[in-house]
Amino acid sequence: MGDERQLTEPVLRPRSEPSQFTKDARWLIVIVALCILFQQPGSTWGATFFHAGQEIDFRSSPSLGTTLLTVAVAVGGFLVAVARRGASRFDEHTVMGLTLAGVLGVTVAVWLLMPVQMAWLQWSVEHGQPHPFVLGNVVETTRSADYLG
Repeated sequence: MGDERQLTEPVLRPRSEPSQFTKDARWLIVIVALCILFQQPGSTWGATFFHAGQEIDFRSSPSLGTTLLTVAVAVGGFLVAVARRGASRFDEHTVMGLTLAGVLGVTVAVWLLMPVQMAWLQWSVEHGQPHPFVLGNVVETTRSADYLG
């Protein structure tokens, strides 16, 4: 008798569709990866200035700090979204949207920081400050006039 009941059940059960939250999380991973890739050329630049017989060369490489900040914003936003599932205000979809805005904001800040920092370096070297304050991913090389050839 139990065998008859088993025969009436479908062999393959239909898979349930992933929730919108799962789709949002997948898109967040893709967008974070794209933002990290897009940040790399924005934080790579070089500039050379001449002042008082010296050649001052600045080179910037991709910053580990901005990459970690981007990942931290994404992970933090995801964890808050999980905690806010089903909330009446600031539900998981709103939090995921804010997280996406934060990740994109970090990427935009990286690209805006490049011309600002280069302008700061030019201004400071022209005004007699050959060793200005720079971010940690910037390497400075100074050569005297006798090495310039």
